[in-house]
Amino acid sequence: MKRISIVVTVFMITGFCASSHAGCNCVDWVERDGYCVDYVKTRIPAFPIPNTVTEITNLNNKEIQEVAEGDVAIFDLGNYWHVAYVEKVRLDQQGKATAIDVSEMNFGGNISFNEYKQKWSPKSKSEWKRALCCGVTDQYDQTTVRKNVPLATVKQIWSPDPEDSVVDKVREVLNRFFHFTEREL
Repeated sequence: MKRISIVVTVFMITGFCASSHAGCNCVDWVERDGYCVDYVKTRIPAFPIPNTVTEITNLNNKEIQEVAEGDVAIFDLGNYWHVAYVEKVRLDQQGKATAIDVSEMNFGGNISFNEYKQKWSPKSKSEWKRALCCGVTDQYDQTTVRKNVPLATVKQIWSPDPEDSVVDKVREVLNRFFHFTEREL
């Protein structure tokens, strides 16, 4: 049941068209962790993964104009949703936020068949078409940066609870320490 909810969530968040995913089996793509939500979760482990469109729209706990570094920008691209990590906030002469720099995954155009063949060596065009159906872009599993993204293009902002951020950072340091220690043994 958990795997089904993750697949549904990825469809909604990653730029996946609701009308085209009904016949796609995307479990293997979800397991590869190359979608935008996968990247945001690496930056903010406490980021809640929504399971419905209502839950996506409820990820709105801060006014867009109050955006800060470390927040998540949520974009509504028509039938598609996309999330990105806010790296920097750009201010105008009056000190008001006007644009952001973001880092993200899977924000791009449709992957061409030739690009797909070079990256994943498919056995058939049907595999490529299924990747398109699963919302795989030409930037899938690649961290990219966009600069000066106008705030007018941002639908909503989600900001982590400061207490969650501290806990996540401590957890990350401990995980790195234990991973390093295990390698030494």
